[in-house]
Amino acid sequence: MGRDAPSEQFESAQQQHRARLYRSNAIILRRRDTGEADRILTLLTEAHGKTRVVAKGVRRPGSRMAGHLEPFSVVQILVARTRGLDIVSQAELRSAFSAMRQSERAVSTAGYFGELLDLLLPEEQVVDGVFPLATAALELLDQGYDPRSVAFVFEMGLLRCLGYRPRVDRCIVCDAVLQPVSNAFSVEGGLVCQGCALARHALIPLSVNAQKLLRLVDRGEIEPVLRLRVGAAVWSELAVVVHTYIARIAGRELSAPRVIHELRLD
Repeated sequence: MGRDAPSEQFESAQQQHRARLYRSNAIILRRRDTGEADRILTLLTEAHGKTRVVAKGVRRPGSRMAGHLEPFSVVQILVARTRGLDIVSQAELRSAFSAMRQSERAVSTAGYFGELLDLLLPEEQVVDGVFPLATAALELLDQGYDPRSVAFVFEMGLLRCLGYRPRVDRCIVCDAVLQPVSNAFSVEGGLVCQGCALARHALIPLSVNAQKLLRLVDRGEIEPVLRLRVGAAVWSELAVVVHTYIARIAGRELSAPRVIHELRLD
C-alpha cells in the first residue's frame, strides 16, 4: 500500500497540472499593452466564452507568439490558469483574414464587433451560437461583402443569441399583424403599428424597406441581405434602430457605432 502512494501522488499532481491548463479556439477581440513587454488580450473563446488573458513578452523583438495574436484573428491557444489573469502559454494562428485587413471599412467593422462582444457578453460564460456567429462575420468581411450588411446580420444574430431578439412580425403593443406601411421601432423590443404609435413616445420611424430587411434576417434569410443593393438611407435607419436598442440593453452608448453609422452613409 505504501509503495503505491508516490505513484498516486504523481498522478494527482499531473491531473492538477492538466486542470490548470486549457486549450481552445479563440478570436482576439481587443488588446492593450501592459508592463514593459506584455499585452492583455480580450478573447472570445470557444470553450470558456469571453475572457481576459495576459501574453507575456509578446512585445519583445523576436517573440514567437506576437504574429499569432493580432486583433480579429482566430487562433488556437493554450492557457495556464493563475490566481490573477490567466497566461497564454502557446498560440497558433488559424485564420488571419488577410484580405479583410486591406479594407479600412472592414477593419473598422471588425473593431466594432470586438467592442460589442466585449460590452454585451458575460465573463467566462459560453453563450450558444456567439463564437460561430463572430467567426462567420469575420469570414464574410474577408470575402469582401459590404461591411454594412455584414454588421447588420451580426448585430441581429448577436441580439438573438443573447435573448434580445426584437419582434418584427407583429405590433409589440396590440399584437396586430403589421401592415406594409411605415411603422416604428420601440426599444422595448420591436415594431409598433401606426395606431399604437400615436399614443407612444420615443419611437423610431422605419420605412417599409428597412422593415423588410429586419424580417429577412429574423427569418434567417441571410444571403439575400448580403446580396441586395440597399441604399444609404435604409442603412442609416437600421443603424439608428439597432444602436439605440443596443445602448438601451447595455446601459450606455458605444463608441464604435458612430464610425459604423458614418460608413453606412457611404
